[in-house]
Amino acid sequence: MRQPVRHGNELQYIISIVLRLVTSGMFRVFSGLMRLSFVVSFATLVSGKPDSEEVVRMSASVSALVSELDELVWHLSESQNATGRAFGAEMVFFAQVADLVTRREAERASRGGKGTVTHSTQLGMREIFAEIGAELRLSEWQVARKVSLAATLTNVFGETLADASGGEITPAHATLIADAGIAIADAEVCAEFEAVARDMAREMTPAQLKAALSGLVVRLDPEGTEQRVRDAVKGRKVTVRELEPGLSRLTVDGPTAQVVGAYNRARDIAEDLSAQNADEKADWETAQSGGVPAASAPSTTSVTDEAAAPEFDERTVPQLMADVLCDLMLTSAVDGHGATDQARERLSAIRPTVHVTVPVTMLARTTVGGATVDGFGPIDDDTARQLAASAPEWVRVATDPATGVPTCVDRYRPSARQELFLRVRDEQCRFPGCRRPARKCDTDHTIAHSEGGPTCLCNLAHLCERHHTVKHDTDWFVEQLPGGILRWTAPTGRTHVSRPPGTVRFTPIELIDPDPHLTHVLTQQYARDPAPF
Repeated sequence: MRQPVRHGNELQYIISIVLRLVTSGMFRVFSGLMRLSFVVSFATLVSGKPDSEEVVRMSASVSALVSELDELVWHLSESQNATGRAFGAEMVFFAQVADLVTRREAERASRGGKGTVTHSTQLGMREIFAEIGAELRLSEWQVARKVSLAATLTNVFGETLADASGGEITPAHATLIADAGIAIADAEVCAEFEAVARDMAREMTPAQLKAALSGLVVRLDPEGTEQRVRDAVKGRKVTVRELEPGLSRLTVDGPTAQVVGAYNRARDIAEDLSAQNADEKADWETAQSGGVPAASAPSTTSVTDEAAAPEFDERTVPQLMADVLCDLMLTSAVDGHGATDQARERLSAIRPTVHVTVPVTMLARTTVGGATVDGFGPIDDDTARQLAASAPEWVRVATDPATGVPTCVDRYRPSARQELFLRVRDEQCRFPGCRRPARKCDTDHTIAHSEGGPTCLCNLAHLCERHHTVKHDTDWFVEQLPGGILRWTAPTGRTHVSRPPGTVRFTPIELIDPDPHLTHVLTQQYARDPAPF
């Protein structure tokens, strides 16, 4: 693998960056970084301690703990300054990615024969973003986000980037300023915005600054704000992601008035329920104490008898809000949508679905845990049993006890067995870093079917449309190893391994097999199945 060039000293490296920036039109930004002592090597930034004079200035009456705190705060401040310098360097380098993409697109467009592509395909961008993301452990969306932010900061908000590199504000402040200000089309208004925003950033936390910037943009650019509000509403959507085992987040991006109204309704319902629960408990305690308030009741009364006490609803208001919203979403009729009564009835008849993998031993109560929602994460045993009891259909899935990778799936229609197996095994797109659910992906032949690749489990994997295109139309290469493991090779020669998400390795997994299409019993069993697509 080609190693990055190592420069003998910082001056030589800075000169090389100057030459790059001059040729790429970003010299103005680099000069701002230079005046703030932009340093590329960070190894010694936080070494050392405050000067002795700084320590001497502290009064002799100050405790040793306060002195230690002072030194700790100094180190933390220096660490934050180092983070700012690293952020400045990162933005300078990410700003070069856009030019690299343009040149790569031109290079691909100039190819003849089979490799000829048009510039509009954006294959060069996908190829480069995939390479950077795989190496830095970032999703391609994150890479695109950094490239966009770098372009905004280096080309529009250079002074803000200089402030962040010099430690006057944090990278979070700089990001907020860029995100809020880039919407302002007028250059003079944008410059005025940056000047005021930089002053505010020096005295506010990022959370405070975000709210202040929103008001600042409205004040400086009221007409533009009105149009941006109209455009923003077009981006309404709903997403879901797992936060931690057993807990997921449903995010609704919608018109502000409706979303706030929905939140307030859920809060009001939850507060009313909480008050009802508190009254119910207070009434019971009063009755048990013979009409005397529970706080002053004698200790011999039955109020202290836990066995006789009913089970009260002890949920907090936030918990009740979450439960109320889920109930409304899962059970309410869709009355405000659909052109006809028949259409509205059909929409209201749609029932919620969830695919859950449940160990048989857990249902039999011989083991604990193991139930998971496909594509997300574990759920508690009680919920799993309730879902299993009301499930309209069951599918038997056998898994390898050592790896957790599914090895067999039973279902009535044989033409769908491979799809079901792969959906359970892969859960999501198998390109490194991609989390698009398998249900929204293509089932891809690792070795193309047109090139003799078999339609068997050892040659199939889920790829989203984007990465399906990257695999077939760029210089990325993938091979499938035993156990559903994919080994991706980037255009630069770097390799990245993608394992099935459910894999739990208690024993070593052999990565290299002399015959990956071995005569496995499942290969024989599914060999007669038609191609999934």
